[in-house]
Amino acid sequence: MLFHQIVPDYERVVVFRLGRVRPPKGPGLVLLLPLIDQFQRIDLRTRAFSIQPCKIKSRDDVLVSIGADVQFRVCDPILSVLSVQNLNFVIQNTAENLLAQSLGRKYFREICGDRMRIGEHFKEDINEQVKPWGVCVERVDLLMEAVQRSHEEHVTVPFNPLVGNPSGGIEQMIMQFVSMAKQVSATDTKPSISSPDFSLQDLLSRLEGTLSESLVSEVRSSYQIYVIHRDQKRSACFLDLTAGSGLSGMGVLTSPPDVTLEITEADLLSLIQGDLNPMTAYTTGRLHVTGNLQTAILLGKVLSKMRSV
Repeated sequence: MLFHQIVPDYERVVVFRLGRVRPPKGPGLVLLLPLIDQFQRIDLRTRAFSIQPCKIKSRDDVLVSIGADVQFRVCDPILSVLSVQNLNFVIQNTAENLLAQSLGRKYFREICGDRMRIGEHFKEDINEQVKPWGVCVERVDLLMEAVQRSHEEHVTVPFNPLVGNPSGGIEQMIMQFVSMAKQVSATDTKPSISSPDFSLQDLLSRLEGTLSESLVSEVRSSYQIYVIHRDQKRSACFLDLTAGSGLSGMGVLTSPPDVTLEITEADLLSLIQGDLNPMTAYTTGRLHVTGNLQTAILLGKVLSKMRSV
């Protein structure tokens, strides 16, 4: 005597006859042998899970809080039964580990500048791992929530690379610079940074008034800044906050800097006038930052002090 199962379109039945796996059956009416056949229903519909945001350190030592939404489905019912006991748990655990490994090999600029491409690569990495289990990952959406600003502060702030956020990392540093420039009094005899007469000498003269031993104790880093002019010539200035009361001037540091910044004269003016978003400048490569980004963010302490000079 046979017994039967009604299998809907979105399911398949994997049958074991005397312990040996049979081809999957369904949809429709499936006839089974009592005591001889054992079966397991497999749902073929798309499933989803979320990777909770976790802190991942990028290649340039920026802590990014990032998660993901992952959608997958079973594409081979037999492999999904024979290969893994707890399919959902194993796939989620694998995705979490791969996310940390994948983003840990990338720079912060890559992570926030091209998330769609990174998401596609992440999906390919997961599929390579889960394909032997009869599973196909259909979609991955990365969710970036916060960036940790510095080792000392341990503060996380909301982050969105597509919308300006003046409290976020590199953008905070530049926005302080822009704010400082715009708050210069109209009666000030020194040229405004946004004026055509602006020069690096004017910037350095304002910078010198902020140097102090207390500032050095807070920052303890050195910076090399290059401005590329329209004739492709570069002007260089430096800020050394590693000893004494600090030192600034034109030229190049005698020892390797902790951070090097490079930007064109036109982009610098656009930043100051508000025509260019600071985070856009950074993520698109128009503002180049070489070195530790968390050290670069400490430059914001200097710029905030310049506003009162």
